Amino acid sequence: MVAGFEPRGHCHLLLSGRSAQSLNNQIAAQQALIAQTKAKIVQLDRDIRFKQAELTRLQADVAVRDQLLDQRMRYVDGHGPMNYVELVLTASSFNDLVNRMMAAQQIAASDRKLLDVLAVEHTQVTSAQADLAVQRSQVSALLLQQQAEEADLEKNKKTQQAAIGLAAQLEVQLQGQYAELVAQRAAIDAQVAALARQYDAAAVKAGGGSGVFEWPEPGCGFGCISQGFGCSTFYLEIYDAACPYPHRIHTGVDIAGPYGTQIVAADTGVVYLYPGSVGYGNMVLMVHGNGYSTVYGHLAGYAPGLRSGMIVARGTTIAFEGSTGWSTGPHLHFEVRVYNQYRDPCIWLGC
Repeated sequence: MVAGFEPRGHCHLLLSGRSAQSLNNQIAAQQALIAQTKAKIVQLDRDIRFKQAELTRLQADVAVRDQLLDQRMRYVDGHGPMNYVELVLTASSFNDLVNRMMAAQQIAASDRKLLDVLAVEHTQVTSAQADLAVQRSQVSALLLQQQAEEADLEKNKKTQQAAIGLAAQLEVQLQGQYAELVAQRAAIDAQVAALARQYDAAAVKAGGGSGVFEWPEPGCGFGCISQGFGCSTFYLEIYDAACPYPHRIHTGVDIAGPYGTQIVAADTGVVYLYPGSVGYGNMVLMVHGNGYSTVYGHLAGYAPGLRSGMIVARGTTIAFEGSTGWSTGPHLHFEVRVYNQYRDPCIWLGC
């Protein structure tokens, strides 16, 4: 049962629920992912610059050696390949022949080395170009990924802003409802006190006020208790500074039976009908005498012929289970009050 709530911080509780926390976690995760993606792009850009510089150097070296090879090929085209017979016939001496042969071998070795180096460097250039192409593709893919992540992030931020805006609207609405609840609760409490003074003697005379109560919903026993008396985390409950954060207390016992289940008087007393209250919904207040009173909330309707001021015996049907007022489903909210102070009904009921 929800009979009222303390206003401050209830929208904070709304926004800090599972959905809001999940959205905040998702936004934080997306921001972290975007940061990681940007870092990868920066690192890849750095690697690309280094590899581009290395490729430029390799291409310059290849260009120089290509030029040397071109010059060598032009020389060979102009003078023909090395003629060893001519070297022998034109040598002036044996030493001259040896020197010429060694020079020819060095030229041939230099040509072979130049060709080998050029082959390696051309392979390196091709490999470097392929690596750069792969890394540029990776950068392009990461940029697309980043754009998608940023779009999702923006969408979630808009959702978050919409939730904050909705919470602000609810704040205004709930403040108005809270003011109404406070006024109505004060009126109910004052009326309980007045009715106790008015009917206390009559209730005791009729047999009430013994401090012995019976279970108010015979068709649904202790196993139907959906919430007991005491501190609660539900923000629409009554404010109680003695309870831990969020400082709420559930002032009775909730009994969740089938809709329309009969509700009986827990003790003999005088009834007062309170239909359509904001918190309790359709409510019955019973004054039993000697300071004892009971409250029955969220009722679907009252027993036929029941009127305020009537004396009703213990066990008499007074109403039917419903879900009126601040209620999330069919149940009876049952309270025991002693001199208008909330007490745990299970103290008397043994639940």
